[in-house]
Amino acid sequence: MNKIIFLIGIFILVVITGCASDQEHDDELHDHSIEIEGKEMKLLTVQEVADLWEIDSEVLLSTIIIEFDLKGNYTVDTVLEDIREEYPFSPAIIKDIAEEIKIGVES
Repeated sequence: MNKIIFLIGIFILVVITGCASDQEHDDELHDHSIEIEGKEMKLLTVQEVADLWEIDSEVLLSTIIIEFDLKGNYTVDTVLEDIREEYPFSPAIIKDIAEEIKIGVES
């Protein structure tokens, strides 16, 4: 249930942000987006993903653990592929989470 509420919240935030943004904000947002393929993402650690998005790695890790209700002991040095062994998520979801954290930090 928490996952559904979280995803609905992200959707609403994206819709509101998209509707309320002007061209300057859209350009600024584009400057912070990271283009990386899922195959590459799976091989990165949580820290490396956080570094790419310039966000706090502990916040990213905590959000991933909560999002997927993970039970394993993970650190910022854990490779995403290792986390996917417990819960087979799409790397695109990690991109979405990182973008949301980035947007939240910039606000």
